[in-house]
Amino acid sequence: MDTARSQSPTQHFLTAALDEQGSGSLTDHVDTLQLAWRACRDRYPFTLTAGVILPDHLHCIIAVPADDRHASARWGLLQELFQHVVNRRSAGLSLDARPLRDDAELQRQIDYIHADPLRHGWVRSLRKWPYSSLHAYIEHGLRPLHWTGGLEGSYGARVAHRSA
Repeated sequence: MDTARSQSPTQHFLTAALDEQGSGSLTDHVDTLQLAWRACRDRYPFTLTAGVILPDHLHCIIAVPADDRHASARWGLLQELFQHVVNRRSAGLSLDARPLRDDAELQRQIDYIHADPLRHGWVRSLRKWPYSSLHAYIEHGLRPLHWTGGLEGSYGARVAHRSA
């Protein structure tokens, strides 16, 4: 048995989406979401690998201990806490989590997460989106300062599509 491998944390890709399109509840309540996140992390430890919060959904990757036996309890508590945050607008929230297979998939999903604000037309430059772990990745030299996720020029098309 490879003990080093068995001790490695498991990475999970998580998406939480408001059932009501166009609601800004998640970005309107970022501070409350962060408190809910910490409450869950205190009870069921995990580490945030990457994340982004958009008005109607969020994506993140979290690392949980390899021997974790609290996955369903963790997802349930996050669902309950997030639902409590967005319930002020009577919006439903769906939560989906799945394990990532390998490091290549992990890196693809990190880039997907960080490019999401540009993909949805919320910003022209990813550095301008305040609710993203991309800032930490740039600060620690893990992504270049002007990283675009390969989505150069897509802002105009998305904005035109959203306003149509």
